[in-house]
Amino acid sequence: MSMEETKALRLMGRVLTLSRLRVQSTNDQDIVEELTRLTLENPMLKQGLPVIIESQELIDLAWFVKVLKKTGVQVIGVADGILTEQALLLDLPIMPPDHTKTTPRPPTQSQTASTIPTQHAVVAPNTGMPTKMLTDPVRSGQQVYAENSDLIVLGPVSAGAELIADGCIHIYGTLRGRAIAGAKGNPNVRIFCRRFEGDLIAIAGVYMVADQIPSQYQGKSVQIRLSDDNNLAIELLD
Repeated sequence: MSMEETKALRLMGRVLTLSRLRVQSTNDQDIVEELTRLTLENPMLKQGLPVIIESQELIDLAWFVKVLKKTGVQVIGVADGILTEQALLLDLPIMPPDHTKTTPRPPTQSQTASTIPTQHAVVAPNTGMPTKMLTDPVRSGQQVYAENSDLIVLGPVSAGAELIADGCIHIYGTLRGRAIAGAKGNPNVRIFCRRFEGDLIAIAGVYMVADQIPSQYQGKSVQIRLSDDNNLAIELLD
């Protein structure tokens, strides 16, 4: 038995992808109604999705946490801000505020060109990051993390596999697993995929699950980016 196996604690190097749930109203009924709608559109909420609460509105945090727990949402912490004092009283961790909201975004493709480039002409935005390249298929259960770099995958990505990159992700095979770009909050990165059949896609914490993805993009060559209204936009490349 190795010394590492006999230690009382062992820190494992796994990246946890967290969503931020932003409160934009002080009306309890509006909050409950919107949460009901969100759970219908996002089944992962009922399946214990971990979230960080952030708000610019002063609400009753204890009440909101109880409502989320009844729904099935796991509250991991609260973004530092107007709810910090209440969070400390509830022994909830305080997380850094979302630094992506004020990050400038370059012009979108529709603003700079009238046509969508073909797949052989796809060029990622210049993120100033190095690149990590995988030549082997990514099997179910595998997780690949490209820290502070873009990620290029030349083979297929199986269902149950997970790609995470702080920069862009390029997949030149079929994506059937999860692809998470901008893991540290960069909203300017993109995901490029030769054949798109993904379970989940996310950029800078904004995610979309398979049930939400329009069927016309299934099996197609696509790019995924954040739109100006901070939603995921999927565009065909051929």
